[in-house]
Parts: sequence; C-alpha cells; structure tokens
Amino acid sequence: MSGRSTRPASARAAAASSLTRAAERFPDLPAVNLDAAGLDPRDAALATAIHRTVLQRWITLEYLLNRCLASPMHSLEPALQAVLLTGSAQLIFMQRLPAHAVVDEQVKLARRMVREGAAAMVNAVLRKVSGMVRDFEPNVEWFPSRDRLPLDAGSVVLSDVFLPETDHTARHLAIATSTPRALVNRWLAAFGLQKTTAFCLHGVETPPVIVSVEPGFNAQLTEEYQPHKAPGFLMWRADQSALKMFLAQHPDRRVQDPASATPIRSTADLHVTRALDYCAGRGTKTRQLAVMHPEAIIAATDIDGERRSALNRATERFPNVIVVGPDSQPKEKIDLLVLDVPCSNTAVLARRPEARYRFDTKSLGSLVTLQRQIVRKTVGWVRPGGTILYSTCSLERDENHEQARWISQQVKGTISYESQVEPAGRVADYQDGGFHALIHLP
Repeated sequence: MSGRSTRPASARAAAASSLTRAAERFPDLPAVNLDAAGLDPRDAALATAIHRTVLQRWITLEYLLNRCLASPMHSLEPALQAVLLTGSAQLIFMQRLPAHAVVDEQVKLARRMVREGAAAMVNAVLRKVSGMVRDFEPNVEWFPSRDRLPLDAGSVVLSDVFLPETDHTARHLAIATSTPRALVNRWLAAFGLQKTTAFCLHGVETPPVIVSVEPGFNAQLTEEYQPHKAPGFLMWRADQSALKMFLAQHPDRRVQDPASATPIRSTADLHVTRALDYCAGRGTKTRQLAVMHPEAIIAATDIDGERRSALNRATERFPNVIVVGPDSQPKEKIDLLVLDVPCSNTAVLARRPEARYRFDTKSLGSLVTLQRQIVRKTVGWVRPGGTILYSTCSLERDENHEQARWISQQVKGTISYESQVEPAGRVADYQDGGFHALIHLP
C-alpha cells in the first residue's frame, strides 16, 4: 500500500480502513472491530452497516467482483480489496444508497487510500457491479435461484444468472449466503437441507441488540426498546449512549441474547457456595451467575489480559465476584465450574460473521483439542458431588455432545441435562444458538 492517509475521515473510509486490515489476513480473521471514533451518529451507523455487510457477505462479494476483474480479487493489495468490497456491499445490498454517489465516493477513497491510478479501475469495476442489480424485493422471501441473493427480509434480484447452478446445492448456498462450502457440506450431512438453509440464512441476518432486564421489569413498547418474545428481554432500538444509561440504572441489566442466558439459568436449582467461571470473557455470564447465586463466592478469569480488564470493570458492582489470574488455583474445592469454552462460533455467525471464514476440519480439530486442555486443567478443582457447566456457541457435535460425553468419562460423572439451541427468528423472536450440558461428579 502507498503512504497515503488512511485516517477515517468518513463512514466509508472508516469501514475501508478496518477492512484493509481484515483483507491482509483473510480468511483467518480475528474479531474485526470498527473504529468509528470521531464520526457523528449517522456516519457511525453507516460505517457499521457497511462493515458488517462486508464481513457477512465476503464470499458473495468476492465471487461477484471476480466476474468484473482481470485478476482474482485476493491477488490485489489489501487497501484496494477493501475499497472494492465496501463499494460492492453498498451497491448490492444497501438499496437506499444512490449507486452513482456510492461509485463517486469509492473512487475518491481509492485515490486517498490506495493511489491515483487505482481510481479508474475502481470506477470501471463498481459500475459493472452496479449493473448486476436489477431490483430489490423486500417482501419476497429468498428462494434458491441463480439471480437472487437473500436480504434480512426479501431478496436482491440480479440482472442475470450470475450465481452457481441451484442443482449444485452446497456451492450455490455457499455463494448465495457467504458460508464456506466446508461448513455447508458439514451441516448438510448433520442436519439436512432444510435446516442447513435456515442456518445459512440466519448467518446473514442483521442481529438486534438484545437486553436482559431485572425480574419485574415492565416491558412496554417505547422509542428506546420493544419487548422480546422471551420474557425478561428487550429489543434495543435507540443509540449506544442511551443504552449505556439504561444499563447503568440496574446491575441486573446486561446485553445478552436469550440463548446465551440459558446455560447459567440451568444452574438455578444447584446449591452453590463457591464457583469458578474460567473462560469468563468480558463477564456477561459471570454477572448472570452472581445474580443467580447471590450467596456464593464466584471467582472469574480469562486468559486474555484485555478481556480480564473488561471483566474487572463489568463486575465492580457485584461484591460476590472476585477476578483472579488464569493460573490461580482455588484454595478450596468448588461446587460449580463454568466452562464457556472457546469454540467455532457456528451457532452465532450473524453476530460473529468473521468466524465462518476460519472454519475447516483442521481448525475444528484444534478447538476440540484446546477445549479438552481447558477441561483437564480445571476439573480437578471441583469437589466430589459438584457440577461442571460446559457450554459453547457452536452447532458442531464434536464441540458439543461428544465433548460432554468425554468430560463425563474423564470425571466418572453423569450428564444430568444437555440442550442444543438453534439460531432462529427475526427481530422480536431473534435468538442465537448454542449448547450446554450439566455434568455431575460422583
């Protein structure tokens, strides 16, 4: 890349700057965060929408761009890839943006982020991409077709049969929904065509912000939120500043999906005096655990220092929570070990779109090995008669049912309960997916 400025001076520049870093690593993407600092709320919302759309639709966008390029997109310099991806995402999936304005802005961006000579190429390619879209049909549900792409609700109708043959089910679904073919094939073998299609489509939903509220909260439709179908949850409708103020009004309020809340709820009937949340992340489940078992002393940790700092901040209002180092062994045996382990994230691809591109057999095997390493390190800290809560946000049997059975064999215990929640729904009944199991020691 040239030495030209990459300072995010606009929504499109902010999205392209973040995605330049992503293009340097694709498909091995970590969590990709957008820096919208300095943007006004309207521009920040546009940057977020562009950024999310590219991450959710990368395979689709690359496939269509390659039809307009002389060289494969992945061979281009990362900044140029980012300009083309952000431009094509707007032209294909964001129907309210005028095509001519999008192309003009991306040409300017190419001059600033890439080089002067890139502008003509970006102009020519994006004009071809713009011509690929014939219409938007917001009220027509997507169905497999060589000229249709799914939207949150409805379809993009293309101007020609650009997509793979529908008879080639895995390839067609992979391109239409930006889901790696290895994952599509795996789901087809495990779940069949109907569920696989549903999972792929859910992965390109725009996930809502869902808030868990305290018992007794009277959820009524307001400008800021609306009730979720699941009791005790709201769909947040206002901006982030209003959300922060709302969350600060009660310690039980937290941003959490109903599926994510299910594992800790399954411990409600356990007698817990000492617990350890070992893979606590930023503390959402730790806080839920502290509310569920207010008399218990709850230790929490995470191997990542940044997440551990966030965990400290998130649990400041919970006197029964102690944040410890990841190598701190409990002085006394614990009643409950919570293992919300690192996983493939295949049940939450709408929220973690970058995770889909990392998926393959090798990465899945590495995660299974890591999960077992965590189990071996921690299960000896549980007292006889205690409980292990094992959970993931995965749909993969290797990480879920098979791991729960392996753990029960390791501790000579029994699985008293296990549950697989599938990602489903839209807006007021939206939910992520996940798995959890309760394993009791003898």
